[in-house]
Amino acid sequence: MRSILRAVRRAVPYAVQRAILPCLFAAGLAGCASSPGGNAGLGEGPRSIVLTHPSGESVAVTYWRGDGYDADALREISVLFRDRRNGETIPVDPALIDTLVALRQRTGAPPEAPIRVTSGYRSTATNAALARTNANVAENSYHMRGQAVDFSIPGVPPARLAEEAAAMQRGGYALYPHTGHVHVDTGPFRTWTPKSGGEPRGLPAVQEARARARKVEPVQVAEAPRPVPVPVKAPPAQIARAMVKPAIAKAPLPPDLSKVRTVLAQLKEQPVPGAKERKRN
Repeated sequence: MRSILRAVRRAVPYAVQRAILPCLFAAGLAGCASSPGGNAGLGEGPRSIVLTHPSGESVAVTYWRGDGYDADALREISVLFRDRRNGETIPVDPALIDTLVALRQRTGAPPEAPIRVTSGYRSTATNAALARTNANVAENSYHMRGQAVDFSIPGVPPARLAEEAAAMQRGGYALYPHTGHVHVDTGPFRTWTPKSGGEPRGLPAVQEARARARKVEPVQVAEAPRPVPVPVKAPPAQIARAMVKPAIAKAPLPPDLSKVRTVLAQLKEQPVPGAKERKRN
C-alpha cells in the first residue's frame, strides 16, 4: 500500500490526490476522504484519537498507522458519529479526523485528551427536522456527508479552537458561543456568524456548513415502440404478417364534375323506350 501511495503522490497533482487517494486506503469504506493522510501536516507516524459523546459512549483508536488509514478504526469512529435519532451510519471523512487531531495538537492538549462530539453525521430526515426550527442548520449541510462535526475539548476554550481553525485554513469553521462548541468541516475554507440559540429559522443569517448542491440535468427517455399483439399459437407466416405495419388506405379522388354533366345531358336526349308504341295505341 505504501508503494502505491508514493507512486500516486509523485505522478498525480495534489488537487487530484485529494479526491482519489483516500479511496485506496480501505475497501470497507463507502466514501472518499477530501484529503490524503500523507498531506495532513501530522507526519507519517501513527495517529490516535479519543472521542466521546454526551451519552457516555467513547472510542479510543489508532486510525492512521503510518502507511494508511485503519479501516476498523474508522468504522468505530463512524459508529460514534452516527445519527442519534435513527441509528444510521455512513463513513466519516478521514480528513475530518485529521483536522480534530491537528487542532488538539495546536492547542497543546495531550494525545489522551477526549474530544467531545455533540453532532456528527445527520441523515436527510434529521437534518431537515433540525433546519425547520434552528436557523443555524443549513438545509444542505456537510453533516449529511460525514464531513462535519460539532465538538469541544474539555479544558480548551472554544475561542482558542476557533482561532486555530482559522489559522489552519483547512475547511469551514465557526464558533457557537451560546453552546460552547466549535463547528469544523472539510468543505471550502470559510466562516460565518451563528445566530443565538433562541432565534427562529427564517431570519437572514449566514448558516453553518452549506454544501454546494449539484445541478442535475433532466434526461429525456424515448418511449419504446409497443409490440404488435400476436396470437400465442399463430403460425410463423401469420406472425410475420402481424409484424408488418399495415399500409394506410389513400382517400379516393373527387369525381370530375364536367364529365358527370356531359353524361347526364346525353341520357336526357335519348328517347324513352316504348314511347312511340304508346302513342299509336
